[in-house]
Amino acid sequence: MQDRSFVCSSCGRQHAGVPLSFAADYPDPYANLSLDDRDARSIAGSDQCIIDQREFYIRGCLELPILGADDVFLWGIWARVKEEVFDEIDDHWESQGKENSIGPYKGRLANALSIYPNTMNQRLEIQIRPVGSRPLFILEELDNPLSVEQRNGITRKQAEEYACLLLRLAKG
Repeated sequence: MQDRSFVCSSCGRQHAGVPLSFAADYPDPYANLSLDDRDARSIAGSDQCIIDQREFYIRGCLELPILGADDVFLWGIWARVKEEVFDEIDDHWESQGKENSIGPYKGRLANALSIYPNTMNQRLEIQIRPVGSRPLFILEELDNPLSVEQRNGITRKQAEEYACLLLRLAKG
C-alpha cells in the first residue's frame, strides 16, 4: 500500500492523506437565499433544485484526471439547465440504460469554485451516466484554468495542494 501522506506547501504541515473530492451542497443561487426565501421560493434535494419554478438545477461531477494515476480530483457541483432538460433527466433518473438513451445536454455551472477564477455560469455539457452515478459535467470553455485542467489533468502534488487549500478555507 502506497503512503499517501504529504507535506503541504501552503501550510507546511504533514497530512496523513488527501481527500480527492469536494462538493457544493447546493447551487450558489440557492445557497445565497435567506432561510425564509428558501422555504418560500424553492425546493431542494440532494441532486435537484428549483427556485421560483423558473430556475432549474441538477447536481453532477466535474472530474480532473490525476496524471500517472487512476484517481481523479472530483468536484461535486451544480448546473443550471432549461426546464425541459431538468424534466427529461428527472423522468429518467432511475431508468436502467438512461446513459444510452438521453443526453447529452447543455447547462451552465452554478457554483463559484474559490480556487479558480470565473467559474460561475461557465458553459458545460452534461453527460448522463448509469443509475446510481451523478451526471458528468464537461466544461466547454477552452481558456478557463479549470477547463484546461479538466482536459489536460493535474499532478498528484497539485491535487494535494488543492485539497489542503480547500480544507483550510472550509475551516474559515
